[in-house]
Amino acid sequence: MSDPPHPPAPTVTVVVPAYNEADRIGPTLEHLRTAAARLGISEVIVVDDGSTDATATLVEGFEREREPTIRLVRLASNQGKGAAVRRGVVEANGDYVVFLDADLSAPPDAIPRAVAIREGGTDIAIGTRVAPGGADARGTQPLRRRLSGRAFSALQRLIVGLRYADTQCPFKLFSRDAAERVFPLVETSGWAFDVELLAHARRLGLAIEEFPVTWRHVGGSQLRVGPLTAIQVLAELISIRRRVGRRGAGTPS
Repeated sequence: MSDPPHPPAPTVTVVVPAYNEADRIGPTLEHLRTAAARLGISEVIVVDDGSTDATATLVEGFEREREPTIRLVRLASNQGKGAAVRRGVVEANGDYVVFLDADLSAPPDAIPRAVAIREGGTDIAIGTRVAPGGADARGTQPLRRRLSGRAFSALQRLIVGLRYADTQCPFKLFSRDAAERVFPLVETSGWAFDVELLAHARRLGLAIEEFPVTWRHVGGSQLRVGPLTAIQVLAELISIRRRVGRRGAGTPS
């Protein structure tokens, strides 16, 4: 009597938001293409967030690839990371959806671990740059980025109340069901996008597990931090609090 057939491996869509990433998107897509079979990646969607450089043209050069499928989705204007990720999730076909930054500062090698966490009964697996012993990989960032990150974390905890060690880590994996339930609710497109995403997930009662990932600071970010950014972030967090309430639960750091 033959053994029953094994169920097919889950498919994984990687969503990469990109704004003026012509210097990095080529190596990033080559890395994802090369690692796809090993990591279970079936599809890569690059959402060009209104770039004014050659980002879209470079992605189009990869679209002829077959394994994995590489697709370009273009937004007519620059709308922010949150809007780009939301659009990519809508377009995704995978059983699981992962979003990563275009610089791969949090590498895709964490995907198998995140899939295993999901298959253990968790709806959402989120990376953290804080190791179990307390070492924080963000210490390699420039001082200004470290200080702004700490200020954001303090404001987020005060206003929204999420207790995860690292809401802003650029690695998050969602089951398709979780993604379809959470992403349509999110309105924020700026810095606080990840916070609103997790706050809605908490409100819906979805299971979220945080796990450490390898991370390295990569220079050349399009993110600019200044006084207006601080005002925008504060407004976003207050708006999230009004829409979602205070989510005083999560993994304590």
